[in-house]
Amino acid sequence: MRTSRIFKGLWPILIAGTLLSACKSVPVQFGSQGDEKYDATKPLVVSAEACGFQLLVFIPIRTNSRAARALADLRREAGEDYITDIKVREKWRYAFWGTMYCTYMEATAYPRGKT
Repeated sequence: MRTSRIFKGLWPILIAGTLLSACKSVPVQFGSQGDEKYDATKPLVVSAEACGFQLLVFIPIRTNSRAARALADLRREAGEDYITDIKVREKWRYAFWGTMYCTYMEATAYPRGKT
């Protein structure tokens, strides 16, 4: 009987902890990449997209990390090139069991080396 009272008291704490931990996202840093010498005569447009799903409005599935994943994909696509002029676009749409959120990034990549 005593253990059931303990569990009844823990439920609100567990639910609050779960809801608060679901609201944590990954910060994304857009900034200087170090050496800024690049060949401005050969621009290349690179893009990347990452999505997540909000199940039943409360359960995030890869939603909070989508900006960091999109930026990592953008840098991977650019390779060693210098990335500048990053544009970020968010879009969402309803699905049957929740909402799909997508982050789309587009940037200009220049080959490094020449000034």
